[in-house]
Amino acid sequence: MANTRKKNRRRKTLATVLILLALLIAGAAVGVKLLRQRVTETYGAKSSSDAQKATVTVGSISTTISGSGILAAQETTDVSVPGSVSLRALCAAEGDVVAEGDVLAYLDLTSIMTAMNDIQKQLETLDSDIAAAAKESVNSIVKSTVTGRVKAIYCQGGDSVLSVMHEHGALMTISLDGYMAVDIPATGLAEADWVKVNLSDGSIYTGRVDKIEGDKATVLISDNRPLLGDTVTVTDGQGQPLGGGSLYIHQPLNITGYVGTVSRLAVAENTAITKNRVLLYLSNTVFSANYEALLRQRAELEEELNQLIALYKTGVIRAPLGGKVESIIEEQETAEGVDAEETWVFAVLRPQEKMIVTASIDESNILSVALGQSASVTISSISETPFTGEVTSIEKTGTSNSGVTTYAVEVTLDRTEKMLPNMSATVAIRIEGVDNALLLPEDAVTRTRSSAYVYTAVNETTGELEGMTEVKTGLTGGGYIEIREGLKEGDTVYYIQKQSTDFGSFMGGFSNGGNRPGGNGGSGRSGNGGSGWPSGGGRPGGSGRNGG
Repeated sequence: MANTRKKNRRRKTLATVLILLALLIAGAAVGVKLLRQRVTETYGAKSSSDAQKATVTVGSISTTISGSGILAAQETTDVSVPGSVSLRALCAAEGDVVAEGDVLAYLDLTSIMTAMNDIQKQLETLDSDIAAAAKESVNSIVKSTVTGRVKAIYCQGGDSVLSVMHEHGALMTISLDGYMAVDIPATGLAEADWVKVNLSDGSIYTGRVDKIEGDKATVLISDNRPLLGDTVTVTDGQGQPLGGGSLYIHQPLNITGYVGTVSRLAVAENTAITKNRVLLYLSNTVFSANYEALLRQRAELEEELNQLIALYKTGVIRAPLGGKVESIIEEQETAEGVDAEETWVFAVLRPQEKMIVTASIDESNILSVALGQSASVTISSISETPFTGEVTSIEKTGTSNSGVTTYAVEVTLDRTEKMLPNMSATVAIRIEGVDNALLLPEDAVTRTRSSAYVYTAVNETTGELEGMTEVKTGLTGGGYIEIREGLKEGDTVYYIQKQSTDFGSFMGGFSNGGNRPGGNGGSGRSGNGGSGWPSGGGRPGGSGRNGG
């Protein structure tokens, strides 16, 4: 009886499991049916009237990087006057807008004449000091302190001694003991052995092994004629090669200097010399630090004098550029109390021709930005029509915030009357673009991971799209896509308009575009956009990404 009851329980449990399994399968089937129905309702073509038609057109399309910033005016420019010069009358007031070259003030000519007289006296005093300092100089004749042979000359007439020394470490090099040397393998050689040294010009010199250190033998030959650095080969008496290398001076002595200019040479390479032989002549050998300082001071005074002469001839101060007078001294103020050797600012001008927007660009895009790139600047408080600007500055040091690094990019644009500082602006920098591109609406192209295709016909009876044609795509932007291969201008394609539904959330990722892969869009954080648009085509904005 017990066995019978156990068997009955097993049968009931099995039946229950089978029933539940059947219900699950039925439910899944219903779900799949509903899913297919939903897909068909959303994306399927029920009749030919559902199909949209598009024609391949020619236009321009571009990829951009977006950022936002605040409108600012250009930096101010100070208008200065020498400290010893006074004003006679002002011709502009704070708030005035002036053009380049407009007269800002008339100068007191008497004060200019007095200033010129003072500078001339300073110049005369300096000239006396310079003459005294000029006596502090080195010998302009360089002589040899040894007997030997000149083997290398690194300078020529007109060369700066400091420059030659910096590049070569010497003006000349002299051989002291009458030998050139070459190092070869020591195998089979002994000190004092005689060998043959074959020069690159074909001449042969008798050489001698001077010393052997480890596996290296040093061979000496006469320094008369062989060139420093010449590549030679060494053989034994029977002509068997022993090795080779570059000739160097066995016992060199460098001729050095530290000031002056080489006037002319008194020797040539390979010249045999004795002690006190003149090697070269120098000019400009004054070395006093005081002398150099006096010369610099005189040059500054000369510049001041020329400036004063120019002011005396015109008698006025003119605006160096057009702009708004942001500040200017009052008419009753003068230059009293100002150091005569300094300048004083009597006016500050703000340029009016240009405005600047500094946008923050994400680190992932900053390397695509370059000086001179075209940019569009939208100032929504003025107009939705973008203004044209140009990238004029790129920050090299980024700013990190919450793990995201951005870089400041400055865009300069022409100023209009309505532009005011601190207005918000959006910048789109064009980093890639194609003119005369073949364009289609982006929805007309179906893209997979490895390909893209369009439909060139529609069945009037079933409403199904036909004539699937593979295409190669390029840039996308503003709802359009570039067609690089597969179609030509004027071709017609058909597609089903993709609609935005809440079905995407059910599918876990297909939102607003069906099988279209998502892009960066323009809705990301500042500077991480990528919007672009074809000229004259449809809506602005959209994702600026490369196609497949």
